[in-house]
Amino acid sequence: MVERLLHNWHGYVKLRLHGYSPERFLNLCNARKLEIWGILCKDGDYEFFMTVPGYRKVKPLVRKSRVRLRILERYGLPFFLYRNRKRKLFGAGLAGFFVFLYVMSLFVWDIEFEGNYHYTYDTLIRYLADQDVDYGMYKKRIDCEELESGFRAHFPEITWVSARVSGTRLLIHIKENEVISTLPEKDETPCDLVAAKPGVITSMIVRQGIAQVAIGDEVEAGQVLVKGIVPIVNDAEEVVNQYTVRADADVTARTVNGYSKSFPLMHTERVATGRTRRGWYVKAGNASFTFLVPAWGEQQWDYVMEERQLKLFSNFYLPFYLGDIKGKEMSAYDRKYTDEELKDIAGREKELFAEKLTEKGVQILENNDRIETSATKCTITGQFVTLEQIQKAAPLAQEEIIPNIEPEETKATQ
Repeated sequence: MVERLLHNWHGYVKLRLHGYSPERFLNLCNARKLEIWGILCKDGDYEFFMTVPGYRKVKPLVRKSRVRLRILERYGLPFFLYRNRKRKLFGAGLAGFFVFLYVMSLFVWDIEFEGNYHYTYDTLIRYLADQDVDYGMYKKRIDCEELESGFRAHFPEITWVSARVSGTRLLIHIKENEVISTLPEKDETPCDLVAAKPGVITSMIVRQGIAQVAIGDEVEAGQVLVKGIVPIVNDAEEVVNQYTVRADADVTARTVNGYSKSFPLMHTERVATGRTRRGWYVKAGNASFTFLVPAWGEQQWDYVMEERQLKLFSNFYLPFYLGDIKGKEMSAYDRKYTDEELKDIAGREKELFAEKLTEKGVQILENNDRIETSATKCTITGQFVTLEQIQKAAPLAQEEIIPNIEPEETKATQ
């Protein structure tokens, strides 16, 4: 690749060699380190390529080996410029092109983040916009050190930032803290634990509070499981004091979780007819132009667009975008779901509901579903028998708090 660029830069010629001793001529060129390539024997003569500086040195070798050289073709930048020396508009356009590239290289046309997992691309871009850093800004106005310190100060989970400008791109490498920087404050407000849903208690571990139910009991939603009011009694079993705590326990119960979905039995089916359309669009900044062949008729079309930003090199992006538009003609008609399709829909609904339960840490014991159809509607119902924790915090019942009883610590102080 490099040799080819050098050949085009200095210029090279295609020669035909004819004469008494062509082999001697080639050996002499080799002895004097003159570059020759692409040797081809044609009609008893030799054709090959040679650089312009090398061609200027072969005159003594031609006489010595008694051969004749004829230039067939000329290639490279020097010959290109010579052939177009009178085309002033072409030269002006070529010069303008390089001036345009130089002007484009003074601005930022692409911003890339690497290493961001906690903070999304949109969040980081909005922060840069607030700092007056955006696409199309002058590169010399970007203070990378100030950007780095600003990111660390504004985003507490970012521990290391490296910002640099390469070509027409602003590259920002981020390292986020994998350890939680601040622990959430623990709520110590006194409360009871109640059942979030009905079920049969299968296990119960109480860490704080007074249990109100036992293993094997059937509870209803809202029923108190663990009380946050702990009484203090004397020898006569009389309540002499009490204190409130935040009830804490793990209460696991056998529960039933159901789901239901209804939808019309008739649905619209869309299929491709086989007709396609293709178009393109060009975007420069906020201006865009779309070229798409018109579609005749009243059929529906689905379009897919692929967009790419123009670039000369890996880090030399330009503010121009090209898009490839592909369209498929779709035909729509109404039909009923078949029995197999209804079974597939029921299976997907069951899997989706099971995934949601599993994500919450619920253990599934058994499940069943049912499909009911009428003339116009289909209903899918299902039930999952599960094991799950059902406790949830609830405010203390104020009527159960005995007034005017001082805590034991206060009495001891007095």
